[in-house]
Amino acid sequence: MPKVAYISLVSLCLSASLTLAQNANQAAVDTLTKDVAIAVFAGISQPKAQEIYAQLLDCAEGCDPQQVIRGVGSWDQVGAKMQELAMLKNTAAFVAMSPGDANTAIRRQLAQFYAKYKSDKNYGKPLSPAVQSQILAKVDGMLPPAAAAEPAPQPDDKSAAAAETTTDDETSITPAALQLSQLERQKREAEEKQLWMMILGALAGLVVGAGAVYLLAYRTVKNEVVRLTDENAKLSQQNDSLRTKPANETRPTNEPRQPQGDLRQKASAYDAIMNELGTTSPLVAIRQLKQQASSTIPSPAPVVRSGEPVIETNAVIEPVPVQPQSIAPILVPTAPIETVAPARSEVFYFPPPDPTGQFDSQQKSGVLSPESAYRFSINASNPSVASFRFEAEPGRVARFLTYRNYMIEPACESENSYTTTHTRIVMRRDGEAVLENGTWRVKAKALIRYE
Repeated sequence: MPKVAYISLVSLCLSASLTLAQNANQAAVDTLTKDVAIAVFAGISQPKAQEIYAQLLDCAEGCDPQQVIRGVGSWDQVGAKMQELAMLKNTAAFVAMSPGDANTAIRRQLAQFYAKYKSDKNYGKPLSPAVQSQILAKVDGMLPPAAAAEPAPQPDDKSAAAAETTTDDETSITPAALQLSQLERQKREAEEKQLWMMILGALAGLVVGAGAVYLLAYRTVKNEVVRLTDENAKLSQQNDSLRTKPANETRPTNEPRQPQGDLRQKASAYDAIMNELGTTSPLVAIRQLKQQASSTIPSPAPVVRSGEPVIETNAVIEPVPVQPQSIAPILVPTAPIETVAPARSEVFYFPPPDPTGQFDSQQKSGVLSPESAYRFSINASNPSVASFRFEAEPGRVARFLTYRNYMIEPACESENSYTTTHTRIVMRRDGEAVLENGTWRVKAKALIRYE
């Protein structure tokens, strides 16, 4: 049992030391990259470069200079080269190295980087031998060099070529491995960039679609508001013209008509008969006529008129007493009582019917009202059939014309098409309505003309 515990303890210690070695190697690479970036941006007077330089100075040990450069912007090329310099820490072989071997690999990496970008003034001049020595001294403080550590690299072509061709050490990082790691990193960055582009494209599509829908709805509502405003202005002008119409202007053809001449004559004859009989009750007048017809008269007596001679015959005829007010002979009716009274016309008004042509019986009116639109005339001889015509108050005609689809067309058909210049309605032919189950319904539409 103690032996097992001892082995476990040794394993934990080795794991802890390996973890510390890995963290120290990576921290040394971050320090190298940060110091190289500070040396490069210290000699650039551009404002963005100076801002990056200030943030790098304030950055704690072990911070990633690539994030600082990307955060400020405008120097992405330098950031890419710093990423190339820091690629060493992302390799598994470097992370597993001992401190001495890691120090040697870092020196080689710096020598290769300097040899590659020596011709670039942003790197050749700032990374002088003295600056490189200072940077490597800081790395030596973090990773103690091996016993046979190589001397500090000299900024000449021979040392750079020697560093590039040294491949005897089994723990060295080959350029192929570095290039493979760099390609993997670039692939991941390209995939992340493509993903972000897809997300941004989807968001932009949603915003553009929502904007198009809003613009379409806004234009539709605006057109409707403009149309209603124009219609309201036209109605106001028509109402103003009706209010200011001269007093001597002729009445429009849709105003109430006077009773026809034949109806007036029939009514006058009926009133004369009632006055002659001296009563106001039609039943009493009929009884008197029947009594006079039932009197026994051997032969018809001649009618005596004032100012005419009387022709006498051999028969003795007793004169029939004549009332002083009798001025004309009275014809004895032989028809039933219901047909004796002369037919009289009934007139009433209705608002517009529903789309099926039926009038509302509850809105029937005996006089012309603001809601009236149709004048009905009924003959007592046929009370289930009526003739109607469009008839409304002059001030309401404009409203009926505006909503003609609901107030005029269900009961009328026009000879011509309506335009905004038309202000009145002229009747051409009366329509016909029938009474069905207590409701008046349009049987034949009236004929009108817009003027």
